[in-house]
Amino acid sequence: MTVRKRKRKNKLRAQRTHGSGNTKNRRGAGSRGGRGRAGSQKHKFNLYVKSFGKERKQIIGKKKPEAINLDLLVQLLPKWIIEKKAEKTAEGIVIDGKKIGYQKLLGKAHVLKEKLILKNLTASKKAAEKIIAAGGKVPEAEEIQEATAEEAGAAEKV
Repeated sequence: MTVRKRKRKNKLRAQRTHGSGNTKNRRGAGSRGGRGRAGSQKHKFNLYVKSFGKERKQIIGKKKPEAINLDLLVQLLPKWIIEKKAEKTAEGIVIDGKKIGYQKLLGKAHVLKEKLILKNLTASKKAAEKIIAAGGKVPEAEEIQEATAEEAGAAEKV
């Protein structure tokens, strides 16, 4: 036969306060002197005295640049040309990062067919390589352009 445990409210029957001290203490947050930091400058002063008169430094995180992948950029090009956020010229399609609202270009794309000329946009290494391989221009990637030119020259000699 199992022994059944009595519930607390049944144990405390015939006890006026049910184990909570004064009868007022069960009402709201009265027994703890208010909720939260209430009374921190009066009756709970000693608990919070260390935090008075100190300014806390706010940590402001660095903003990550808005990034877009090459394949998505290529899909959005016709729309941007109509909206005049990108220009189609004889050299290629000129894309201004400030107009389109992106700061960085990432290299996810299978094959790039358009010649892209970037302005106000930084590109990852892979993105820069793919744009240069398609005949476009990336302002920060002059080193990559020289390296690919040398590789192309070496390939022609072989």
